[in-house]
Amino acid sequence: MSLVADPPCALCGDNLTNPIERSRRVCDDCAAKTGVVVLPPSQRDRLPCAKCRGSKFVRAIPRELGADRTAGPMFAAYQIPGTSQRIDPLDPRRGFGVLEAYICKGCGFVEWYCQDPLEIPIGPEYMTEDVDLSTTPFR
Repeated sequence: MSLVADPPCALCGDNLTNPIERSRRVCDDCAAKTGVVVLPPSQRDRLPCAKCRGSKFVRAIPRELGADRTAGPMFAAYQIPGTSQRIDPLDPRRGFGVLEAYICKGCGFVEWYCQDPLEIPIGPEYMTEDVDLSTTPFR
């Protein structure tokens, strides 16, 4: 038996009882309602701001709100739910390429990065396309 009490959920105050809850500091129930996920590894190199050379940033994983009021992290593209006969509303918790933003505290400049960009499906149904700047008419 542990003598250290489980820490409380940052949102509702209930005890966090498993390692995933403790790592995100939010209980499973609150995480499902608010879209809070464990922060993935940072995609940004440790460099100063490209605009003002500032060194302090806020890292944020923006969230999306679904038609049924579910929430999830913002993705570059989303799974298309349903069948060929019926398409269901998008689920904001099911997508490809979690987006993260870095906001410079000095000037407010925002840089966007994406987790697992090679996993993003390409096609008009996903509102994505490949852009290859290495093939130009100016060779």
